[in-house]
Amino acid sequence: MKTIIITLVTLLLTFFSGCGYKEGVTTEDTKAYLYFSGDLDDVTVSVDHAEEFKVKAGRDNQYKLKPGKHLIEVYRDGQKIIQREIFLGNGIAKEIEVAE
Repeated sequence: MKTIIITLVTLLLTFFSGCGYKEGVTTEDTKAYLYFSGDLDDVTVSVDHAEEFKVKAGRDNQYKLKPGKHLIEVYRDGQKIIQREIFLGNGIAKEIEVAE
């Protein structure tokens, strides 16, 4: 009888020890940002040879990218005025200034 009780208590302790709170690690998505300043009249931008798009000026108009190396090409009236290869770290916002 004593061995049955000891075995039962041991099994119950083993069972309940596996039902504890599990703590995990969560990470945020990796993000980097690009924003433009200067004269942006008739300006379009291409990132990594993708389709061109119009941009708005200012730090409040940030464009989200994945961190890493990117080729930024800025066009005005169809002519390339800036070609820059940049590296963006996680959580970094990079300014591209477009001269007049």
